[in-house]
Amino acid sequence: MEGRNIEPFFLNTLLKACVVGVALILAANFFFFPEDTIGVSIALVILLACLVAHHVREKHPTSAVIILTSITLAAVCYQRLMQISPSITLATVIIIGFVFSVMLKGRIMWVMHGIAFIMLNTVFLYHVSDVVTAAINYSILYLIIAYPSGVLKVNYDRIHQHLRHTNNEMKKKAAEIAQQNEELQKTQHDLSILNKNLEQMVGERTAKIKAQNDMLISYSHTNAHHLRGPVARLLGLAAIYKLESGGKIDTLVEKMIEQASEVDAVVKKINADLESKELEM
Repeated sequence: MEGRNIEPFFLNTLLKACVVGVALILAANFFFFPEDTIGVSIALVILLACLVAHHVREKHPTSAVIILTSITLAAVCYQRLMQISPSITLATVIIIGFVFSVMLKGRIMWVMHGIAFIMLNTVFLYHVSDVVTAAINYSILYLIIAYPSGVLKVNYDRIHQHLRHTNNEMKKKAAEIAQQNEELQKTQHDLSILNKNLEQMVGERTAKIKAQNDMLISYSHTNAHHLRGPVARLLGLAAIYKLESGGKIDTLVEKMIEQASEVDAVVKKINADLESKELEM
């Protein structure tokens, strides 16, 4: 029988109730009907069977059920053969049929039902005048209890199996979601670190570029001003030379003046560009 099912709970409850009930019956028979040795002996045997079944129920639950029901069946059959009134023994057999349907499965359940049904239609018909009517009544009573309880147990097992499968699937999905969540958290952490490093790298690169630009602007500004001074002086000297020569200068000097003027124009343009860049910054 499967663990974590209704069987262990039902078996424990059944055995506790049987031990208490049979002990009370034994005490009542012993004190109030001491002459009923058959009743006292049967109650004692069933009580011992309950105790043995209770002892082995944890490791061998099916064996516990078979021990309890088999000894009880044998005891009530003996009582039925020795006594005329079948009411108590009949009720006991019907209860045992219910226990078979709830606690046993497969071939062993059908075998035990068959044994109980055969006893019900043989031993319990002893000393009965109308055998056919009694057999029909006993069989119907037995089936009324055993069959519905068996059907309910089968449906319960199917629903329980479905719920267990669904629960396992939910646990599996929960584990997958937890793993995905952990991976997402790790990815988010890595992205956060990457963003921080990226911001730091961008800041450092921006600062470096700005420093290089400042250095380049300063260098260009300095060169432009330092270069324009000599060029301006060179142009001034050329103008003085032109005045002293009466406006007549040779071709070489003329070319020098043209080149100096071009350099002066370039320097002026550089200064203008630098000033415009400084205004934009």
